[in-house]
Amino acid sequence: QGEWHWRTGQPIHRLRGRVFGLLSFGFIARLIAERAKAFGVEVWAHDPFIDESRIRSHEVRPVTFDELVEGSDYLVVQAPLTPQTHHTFDRATLRRMKPTSILVNTARGPIVEDAAIHQALTEGWIGGAALDDLEEEPAKQRGWRPTNPLLTLPNVIVTPHAAYYSEEAITTVRRIAAEEAVRVLTGRPPRSPVNDLTVR
Repeated sequence: QGEWHWRTGQPIHRLRGRVFGLLSFGFIARLIAERAKAFGVEVWAHDPFIDESRIRSHEVRPVTFDELVEGSDYLVVQAPLTPQTHHTFDRATLRRMKPTSILVNTARGPIVEDAAIHQALTEGWIGGAALDDLEEEPAKQRGWRPTNPLLTLPNVIVTPHAAYYSEEAITTVRRIAAEEAVRVLTGRPPRSPVNDLTVR
């Protein structure tokens, strides 16, 4: 807009001293926590499937879901999409967040209800959002057009389900998938099983 002044945008707050919340504490969430701590944030996590002592061993504070939602300044969703997590972030949940909080969904789109997050962002229930997917993924729609009203808001970033992306990541994902297939087909156990069944 032809302006060159540090105060032309919205106020920016430093990360140090803020609460960085994680919904789920699996492998990726643990890596996120490790990186986030370098910015001086207090990291909280809620994961009903992981023992609290294991969360504490990573210098992360285990909290209830209510504490996570109500206390996080930045809340990163890393949970799997299941019938129980579908629309976890609906109007009722978003209303409980801080008006300055930022919701980051790097998991699956339907965990956050599009209509609810749109209302939360336009009415100031939360400060902003970063969504790596929408509730209905555009890539799965025939003849998709960018009509989702979330795409027009100044306080949201939407990426095309590509938070993982780098050229190196694509190579790594393909290599790991191929190596896992070879392991299983040659009678060895997989490194990343999705269940506890023994592969024979």
